[in-house]
Amino acid sequence: MPVRVEKMRVPDPFIMNEDEVNKAVAVYLVKHGFQNVKYLKGNETGIDVYGEKDGWSIYVESKGSHANNHGKDTVFDSNQIKTHTYMQICKLMELRNTLPAKTILVMANPNIVRIKERVEKVNTPLKQLEFIQFWVEEDGRVLINSPESCAGLLLQLDLI
Repeated sequence: MPVRVEKMRVPDPFIMNEDEVNKAVAVYLVKHGFQNVKYLKGNETGIDVYGEKDGWSIYVESKGSHANNHGKDTVFDSNQIKTHTYMQICKLMELRNTLPAKTILVMANPNIVRIKERVEKVNTPLKQLEFIQFWVEEDGRVLINSPESCAGLLLQLDLI
């Protein structure tokens, strides 16, 4: 169940919904030369963020720290964060099964400690699956965590 920020033992340093994550990632991709960048807003369903560059396609599955329709005083609790993280990973695994080889799969989240700690619990398999992690800062900057096996491609595409 959602929790009010003032009830948290350690409040998140900032609050960001999925729409805000999607927009920040889309802006980042455009800034780095991706074309045909599209991102979802509101209750739209599908690929959260998509773009193309140099024959590669990037598919991003995003989550926020609170729902698009929540006020800034309410965030997801730890169980919701866990469920959302695993749903995010599962969606990317399903995409991996159906998309062509020249595809980059990304999970994007606000750069919040409790979300990072949840993702860290499954980091080894994420590296094996070659899932890239985008961590969105409060100011919209995007930090990237990637498996070493993807670093060359990310450099080639000017993502890092």
